Amino acid sequence: MGIMNTTEDFRHFVMEHGLPITEMTLFGIKCPYCGKSDQIRKLESPDDLDHVIEPDVLAAYSAFFKKLQQPETSIGVCRFCRNCLSLTNAGQAMPLLEEPAD
Repeated sequence: MGIMNTTEDFRHFVMEHGLPITEMTLFGIKCPYCGKSDQIRKLESPDDLDHVIEPDVLAAYSAFFKKLQQPETSIGVCRFCRNCLSLTNAGQAMPLLEEPAD
């Protein structure tokens, strides 16, 4: 599966399941897609959703999360344009990229 397929599939998955569960906006982080800086939300790690979503949904989310999360970053979503993002520890949002296969 190519980069666009995985990130696009993850985007649809996040929208379909109403993620993130926690509605906490990260102000001051600008979306690289639409430019909004008041709509960025961090997605929960799979461990934080253990008893919140169905086990089969959690398994799919965990697989996406493992494939897409990069070292030293978090995964977020812009609730305006609905694109998934990579959030750096420096407080910046970048397009989400898939880890190359080994």
